[in-house]
Amino acid sequence: MKVLVLSGGRSAEREISLLSAKWVSDQLKAAYHDVTDVIIEQNGQWMLAGSSRSLSIEAGSLPWKLFSDGNEIPFDVVFPVLHGSYGEDGTVQGFCATAGWPCAGVPVMGSSIANEKHTLKKLASNASIPVVPWVFLDEHQSTSLASLEEEIASLGFPLFIKPSRLGSSVGVGKAKTIEELRKAVKTASNFDTLILIEKAVDSPREIEVSVIGNGSQILSSVPGEVLPGGEWYDYTAKYQSEDSSLEIPAAISASHTEDIRMMAESAFRLLGGRGFARVDFLMNSEGIWLNEINTIPGFTSISMFPKLWAASGMDSAKLLNFILDETLSRIDFGLGVK
Repeated sequence: MKVLVLSGGRSAEREISLLSAKWVSDQLKAAYHDVTDVIIEQNGQWMLAGSSRSLSIEAGSLPWKLFSDGNEIPFDVVFPVLHGSYGEDGTVQGFCATAGWPCAGVPVMGSSIANEKHTLKKLASNASIPVVPWVFLDEHQSTSLASLEEEIASLGFPLFIKPSRLGSSVGVGKAKTIEELRKAVKTASNFDTLILIEKAVDSPREIEVSVIGNGSQILSSVPGEVLPGGEWYDYTAKYQSEDSSLEIPAAISASHTEDIRMMAESAFRLLGGRGFARVDFLMNSEGIWLNEINTIPGFTSISMFPKLWAASGMDSAKLLNFILDETLSRIDFGLGVK
């Protein structure tokens, strides 16, 4: 199969995207797929990886055609490995749908929902999936911390502050005082105008599950646990600390394992149940809460998503072939409806 792997992009998670795409590309090639690696530069220009050649698109009849130096680049499916804004948020998925290109992963609407943590929390809560209490700050509506003082007080310190439409722990901060809260909100606002302020779970364990689906069937992996090398799993602990580790499978009871896998599958159904994702939970002696869903999770050599599937008996070739076959089984590549 001819696969166009897209990486790079314009978000703050660009560097992680490049690392993830290398793993995906290497594994696809090892499974005998014909891979074209395309890097999206920060200015939005599409380039052939390892060259100075930019790409152009002929927007004629569907599917649109992709060219390099006047030569068409043939491909059967696009595999986006673009974390965060302009990649994981439904924008690239929508572009591919418009161009008539089969695009691997969660389709447009599901990608948009998962990428916006506030909306995902509301949908999950309405579906009786437990989520951590939060307050939403929208700078477009001139919302201020002062106007949310009563709601924030009801949460109590400590608090986590997150850009609502970003992942990889970029821009995330923890606040134990009102002054730390102000600083964390200012930092988060450098990355997004929509900001989530969450109650910090006491002594949490971070449990993650990988899921794949074809609309009618959803498969979930064994759960794994993140053991951060710091106070919490921030960007440094996730990608730079040698003290962080993963425990696969997670050392939790059989009943908790079943509950978490069922919750992961239920959360994935909120997005349409197609494609792939990593579903993250927080857990302590008081309960289990959905934390977030990553519809283009990390694919680096240390990433949880492929490691969980390997521990569940699905190697990288079988995993990627499932994803590609599911993509091509769709009739409407925009909505993911067969």
